[in-house]
Formats: sequence, structure tokens, C-alpha cells
Amino acid sequence: MTIKVGIVAMVPLSSITVGERARKMMGDLDGLETNMKESGLIAPLAVKDNKDGTYLLLAGERRYTVLKRNNIETIPVRIYPEGVSEAEIKIIEKSENFWRKDFEYYELDQLTMEIHQMQQELYGVKSPGPGQSGHSLEDTGELIGGLSKGAVSMSIKRAEARDAFPELFDGCKTASDASKVLRRLDEEIIKQTILQRLDTQQSSGTLAQLSKCFINKSFFEGVKQIPDEIMHLVEIDPPYALDLAKNKKKDGTFIYDMSEYNEIDKSIYMNGSDDSPWKGMNTLFKECYRVMAPHSWLICWFAPEPWFNDIYTALISAGFNTTRMCGIWTKSTGQTNQFETMLANTYEMFFYAWKGKPALNKIGKGNDFRYPPIPAQQKTHPTERPKDLVKNIYETFAFPGSRVLIPFLGSGSGLIAAHELGLSPIGFELSKSYKDSFLVRVHKMSQTNIV
Repeated sequence: MTIKVGIVAMVPLSSITVGERARKMMGDLDGLETNMKESGLIAPLAVKDNKDGTYLLLAGERRYTVLKRNNIETIPVRIYPEGVSEAEIKIIEKSENFWRKDFEYYELDQLTMEIHQMQQELYGVKSPGPGQSGHSLEDTGELIGGLSKGAVSMSIKRAEARDAFPELFDGCKTASDASKVLRRLDEEIIKQTILQRLDTQQSSGTLAQLSKCFINKSFFEGVKQIPDEIMHLVEIDPPYALDLAKNKKKDGTFIYDMSEYNEIDKSIYMNGSDDSPWKGMNTLFKECYRVMAPHSWLICWFAPEPWFNDIYTALISAGFNTTRMCGIWTKSTGQTNQFETMLANTYEMFFYAWKGKPALNKIGKGNDFRYPPIPAQQKTHPTERPKDLVKNIYETFAFPGSRVLIPFLGSGSGLIAAHELGLSPIGFELSKSYKDSFLVRVHKMSQTNIV
């Protein structure tokens, strides 16, 4: 028996007729249409030559439907001869789908990751907000058939983890199996493995530069080495002293990892303790005032309930001028642990205070900064804020070349934001785990030429 290949030719779409078909459901035609607009018609349709100028469709009804509704006039087809039997017609139609092997889940994961990376290389990374150019996870989802942002993100994470640790996914037969492995995977092992690889290389460029800016030391110890009056901007995101672990909302199967977060007892929050490394917000503001240039800005995030008046008073006592009309980060979503009696909180506040008489870099800028929060599963620190939010705040107050001090680095997003703006940052963080995560993040970004 020989393989029937037919004759390939271009024919008018209007000359093709559709008879009784085995496929009853067309499926996601919108997703197929998006794919065809991006990649074109890869495989020709199969038709039977009726010898009267018309053709009977044998295989490719979904592609035919999409082509027709897009008013395509002429298409490539594979023409089978007039004498093909009814049995052979059914075999051709069914074989196209029956013998076509579906992708394995890990092949789809890899393909999704590669498509996403290639699209971002072509069009850039889409910034938050309406009307922004670039390519996002949502765009990738639409491109490959209507997947949600979360599904695309998980698919890419599975592909990345499989590339790094293929042996851990042996025996995973489904995407669900692989997702369970991913959730169980010890993040510390991944971080340490990548860091070991970095240690074997001569680090240079952005990674080496930002690594030196991320100092594993208590701010209260490290600030003693900083000379007077040299910093132009200080951004403080301190512990909140409100039992953050209880106030963070559980999100599905994920809950924030609070093991590295150094919460402060309310009794010593403002004034500190002699037998504790925490010396208090009052001492913090006084040290910041000392190292700040004669005309400079300070940003301080805080929990307005219960610390609004205490923080305001401490800033004034340290020598700063400020206003009770705070800066506001407005989020797209909110949270509350008492949904029956309390409105969900959709914003966070920061005091902006000044030493001397500095000028804003963005004159006339409003005090409302609107950015969606980072999804919980993507955070490395429980109070991590979007990098683009931090960049917007920095460039509102700081001029290019300004020196920036970040007393509590956390995830290190502030260092990356300052670096991208051409500022000179330095900061402190007690947790080595956060620095490890930061270095891995910078390494990945440098590999894709993002920083």
C-alpha cells in the first residue's frame, strides 16, 4: 500500500463545500484565529476534486471556518482525486485528528515559555496601566488559546523548574502532578543551586554592582559607617509592629512565608530596647536625618492603625518637616480579615518628609500612585511592592545621580528600581535568604537583558 499525498494547489475558498462532518463541536475558534493571525495557515486543507470546479472538504473544518469568517479568498489545499471512496473520505477526516499526537504537558509548558520570551524580546515587557505597549502574560494566554494569566504563569514556572531540575519531575504524568512537585519544591535548594553556579563564575556588571549595594547587616549598625549629609533620598519600609503574620490573608493553598520577617513588638517599636537590635523608630529617623544632605527627601511607609500619630510626631521630633496629607498607593484589590464588618483595604500610606528646602523632580505630581499589587505567589517578601511603583516614587523625589539609602531592603526591589533610574543606591537587610533571592532575581534579569 502506498502513501496518498494528493496534489497541492491554490483554490478559491468559495469553491469548497462542507458536507456531513464527524466533528460536531468546533471548540475554541477565537484562540485558533489568534494563532493563525500570528503564525499563518501552516497546513493546507484536504479536499476532494468534484471535477466541476468545486471541492468537498475532507479535513480542516476549523481552519476553513476561521478563513471564511476572515474573508480569505484563495487558500492552499491538498487535492485528492475524484475517485476517492466514501470510506476513504471518512478515514482522511478522522485520521487527521485521531493520529495527530497531542503535546505532552511539559512540551506545552516549554512552548508557552518560549513563546512568552520571544514575544517579550520582540515587543518588550508591558508596563502596568492602560494603553501601555509591550507583551504581558495575558497576551501570551490569548495568543495560545485563551489561557488565564495564572495558567500561563504556572506553565512557565513548571518549564523553568524542569529545565533546572529535570530529575525532580520524573514520574510526573500530568501538569497537575508537576504543579504539586513545584509547590513542594524547597525554594532554598533552588536558590542555593543557582548561587553556587554564580559563585563559580567571575561576577561582573549589574550583578556584582547590586550585590555590593545589598548589605547583610542591621541598619542601626551599618548606618554608623555612613558619613553625615550625603544622602539625597531615604526610603523606609520598616517592620510594622502589628503582628503581620495574623494580618496577612491566606490566598488559596499559599500563605506568606513569615519565617525570615523580623516583626517588632509594639512595646519597643517607637523607642527600641537596649537589649534588642531594634533601636526604635525615633532613633531610625534621627540617624536618617544625620546622613541626609541639607536639602533632601525621606519616604516612610507605615501602618496608620495604630501608628499614624506616633510616626508623624517622631518625624517632627527628628527635625523633619512633613504633612498629614500622605502619599497613597492605591491597589486594584483589597483585603480584610473581617469582611462582615470591615471594608476591604485597597491602599497603603507613606509619609514624605523633607530636610531643608528640597524641590520635587516631578513638579505637580499627585499624591496617588496606582499600581496593582504583586501576586502573593510571586513575592519573596511579605511587604514587597511592585518595582514600577517604587520607580515612580523615586523619580518623583530624586534627580538622576542622587544617592538613595534604603534601611530595610526586604526583597531588594528598591535597589533595582534605583539602578534602572540611574540613581546610586545602598541598603541594609538582616536576612541572608532575602539577599540570596535578590541575587537570583538580578541574575535572571541580567540573563534576559532586563537590567
